[in-house]
Amino acid sequence: MLARVAILLAVLASYASSFGGAFVFDDIPAIVDNPHVRSLLPLRESFSAPTEVTTAGRPVAAFSFAASYALAGGYDTWWYHATNVAIHAFAALALFGIVRRTLLTPPLGDRFGPSSTTLAFLVALLWAVHPLQTQAVTYLVQRVESLMGLFLLLTVYCAIRGAEIFRLKADATGGTGAFRLKAEATRGKGGFRLQAEVRWTALAILCCALGMATKQVMAGAPLLVVLWDWVFVAPGSTRWFKRRWPLYLGLAATWGLLAYLVASEPRPHSVGSIDGWTPIKYLITQAGVILYYVRLAVWPRPLIFDYDWPAAHGIAAVVTVAVVAALAGATAFGLWRRHPAAFAGAWFFVILAPSSSVLPIATEVAAEHRMYLPLAAVIAVIVISAHAFITRPPLRAVRGGPPSSKRVRAGGTKMHRRDAWVPALAFAAAIVFAVQTSARNREYASDERIWIDTIEKQPDNARARNNYAVDLLQAGRFSEAQEQASAAIRLKPSIAEAHKTLGVALLAGGHGEEGIAELQRATELDAEDGSAWRNLGEAYGAKGDVASAARAFVQAARHLPDDVFVLNRAGWLLATAPDAGIRNGAEALSFAERAVDLTRRRDVTSLDTLAAAHAELGHFDRAAAAAAEALALARDTGQAAMIPELEGRLAEYRARRPMRSQ
Repeated sequence: MLARVAILLAVLASYASSFGGAFVFDDIPAIVDNPHVRSLLPLRESFSAPTEVTTAGRPVAAFSFAASYALAGGYDTWWYHATNVAIHAFAALALFGIVRRTLLTPPLGDRFGPSSTTLAFLVALLWAVHPLQTQAVTYLVQRVESLMGLFLLLTVYCAIRGAEIFRLKADATGGTGAFRLKAEATRGKGGFRLQAEVRWTALAILCCALGMATKQVMAGAPLLVVLWDWVFVAPGSTRWFKRRWPLYLGLAATWGLLAYLVASEPRPHSVGSIDGWTPIKYLITQAGVILYYVRLAVWPRPLIFDYDWPAAHGIAAVVTVAVVAALAGATAFGLWRRHPAAFAGAWFFVILAPSSSVLPIATEVAAEHRMYLPLAAVIAVIVISAHAFITRPPLRAVRGGPPSSKRVRAGGTKMHRRDAWVPALAFAAAIVFAVQTSARNREYASDERIWIDTIEKQPDNARARNNYAVDLLQAGRFSEAQEQASAAIRLKPSIAEAHKTLGVALLAGGHGEEGIAELQRATELDAEDGSAWRNLGEAYGAKGDVASAARAFVQAARHLPDDVFVLNRAGWLLATAPDAGIRNGAEALSFAERAVDLTRRRDVTSLDTLAAAHAELGHFDRAAAAAAEALALARDTGQAAMIPELEGRLAEYRARRPMRSQ
């Protein structure tokens, strides 16, 4: 109990500075601009997310943010951070349980059983406070990683408990704390244990399913459970697998859920395609990324929010591939021989495989949050290996005969002192890590601050400069925004986002034609960027070019189907444009109905657009009904400025005349 409390307190101390953090980068589209988080019911809505945002196709993660919204009563980030920290704390406790129980199994029990609680505590403590974890915990939207990690840890933990309950009973012997596992013999206890095993099996399958619905990296969980059994349960025998087939079958069935979610919510813009990258080039590059992750596990500096990682080439690529291939080969050989250390290697590679293999991740060639769970394997190997080395028997005791009683006493004292070295070193490292974690959390105080930090560490990072330019633009610092966006374009001319940012900054600075040219260039580079089309539509609208504005807003609406403002602008222009060649009543009605549905008929503008679309189609009774509803809502909500216009439009529809904008 003391170890668990200490872990919880350490997590709280390390992440207390994160509670004041802001929404940054992908938090904005996935949480702030996501209408699905604003209510828990119906579940179909709270399980959903806009296309391509981080929570898309991840219903459990999406629902968790709806729950945070409900707890916070809106966008008070304290509650979102509190939830993330709580998830991380429970994950640390689950890791503690896994490591402790693994050290009590037959391959490790005689050697590490007496120190199992201490070693498990040290592993979980270092993992919990390690600064490499900050991106998965403090960056709010990366809850998808930490929540998936919690479910994976719980899956493995429940599977271990199921193995222990039915077949195995721990027996401390010889005063050494070693554990021998014996089959349960009595029929009565066996029946009770069968029920308990079924419960743990069911919990393992449930946690696995929840993890699959949280993030695709969970795909490796069933394999890890099988490998744990292979290495740690009844070594030298395969009979145990016949006993565990219901668990394996249930875990494998969750792959079906994962396949459905991947198929129903594809991510073509962020997964599977990077300009200039082939799957082989990506795989080769990932070898260097993996070694960098390992280096960060040992020396976590510098930590970078967004990496601009170049493609690998030359002799360095050959060396990194050879090293990683050797580590993977050693892991495979160790698994075949059922060596306990090989499970740590499998844990590392299996969890990293989905994002570090041949499937390019367009937005993240390298990302620190991917090490959330693999870090546990690195720390466990270091801590347990250090303990084994420091507490190894003296060489003279192995080679010679029985030592004298004096030497036994001296040796015992020396061994006792050596036992304290690993905890002392681990505690010192934990203090350093906790201080670094606390400091790193403060970099998430604002979006601007995290991008400044990234640029300081990677000055040639074009995406970081563009995102900093966006922050400057929002702060009204238009000339500085132009400078940063222009710098991003010089570094990477094909970056559509930077052309879009520069276009908006130029427009805001009064350079209309230049701004429109940059926005047009952005749409040429990325025709599916709805926000670029939206900005272009607004620019044309300000210029008075209704036809071009309508075309741009229609494109924006097709790519931003959940953006109420865009839907209304596109619908209004298509319904009311003076030029008959621009108007399209059917498409206007489609956009307006979508906006009304998203706002649950509680938005005056959406109802107004719906009325205009019906009128353009000649549905004047429906137009009048929608206009009357908009007028009543405006009166109820105190929007007095809109009432005269709405009254005039209602009169037009009742006179069976469509609306025409001037």
